Amino acid sequence: MVKIAVLGLVTIFLTMIAGSVKREYGIAVMIGAALLLGVYSISSIEMVVTRIREFESAIGLEKEYLDILLRMLGIAYLTQFVVSLCRDAGNGAVAGQISIVGKISMMLVSFPVLEALLKTLGDMLK
Repeated sequence: MVKIAVLGLVTIFLTMIAGSVKREYGIAVMIGAALLLGVYSISSIEMVVTRIREFESAIGLEKEYLDILLRMLGIAYLTQFVVSLCRDAGNGAVAGQISIVGKISMMLVSFPVLEALLKTLGDMLK
């Protein structure tokens, strides 16, 4: 975590310096650092997925539900990443639209879970 904090602080200073020369340079530094942090975090994400798979086998849940959960987490993280970049670049309107599309995407991915829930409720009421 210390490496991430140091990289974040260095990015802030480099963005300020490069942005004072030309705004586009600051944005390029910011995007580069964000991508570097994303690549660095992939190993952590792999560990989370491994743990979730262990829970899946221990609890006996259907694989489909955890796959949906992982897809939703992926959509949420990717959406937040892009929204933050857009806002930092001064494009709040685009960020808002991407946020809405991310929410709709998560809702679409979750439909099989909703369908199973409604079917279970329907069976219980019969």
